[in-house]
Amino acid sequence: MARPPIFDDAPAAVPPGPAKFGTGSLAYEASEAPRARAGRKNLREKLWAGLSGWKHAFRGDSSFFAHGYRVLLVALTAAMLGVGPQSWIVLVMAAVSIFTAELNHSAVDTLARAIGDPDEPRLKVAREIAAGGVLVAVVGSAAVVTTILVLKFVELLAR
Repeated sequence: MARPPIFDDAPAAVPPGPAKFGTGSLAYEASEAPRARAGRKNLREKLWAGLSGWKHAFRGDSSFFAHGYRVLLVALTAAMLGVGPQSWIVLVMAAVSIFTAELNHSAVDTLARAIGDPDEPRLKVAREIAAGGVLVAVVGSAAVVTTILVLKFVELLAR
């Protein structure tokens, strides 16, 4: 089977010629290093693409607002209880994990809709897997947040 033209500029799986670095069939000569891909983005373009993706995700899915609202409530509660710096780090990591899972879910959902019917069985499975990732992040984060806030609340009651 012939390789599609999109792979014409990609390096071969096993470069020809004598091996100078490494051993076996995975060895490369210095002159056979893979070429850099065209169209790479610089830091500013990567940041702009990330912010643009963030904007599209927030505008396209109401669950970002719901998660943001809950994160704000948790942050206010943690501030009122006076949690320590280590607890703040864990709370921020919990919030970041939820938003990361939600961004991945949004990306999969957007791709499924762009490909065709999002209710087609294979696309539906992909969307459900992404939703499962969000569920895992939310349940894990809720457990961590609840533990931190309850422990701090009990500590304040014991004084």
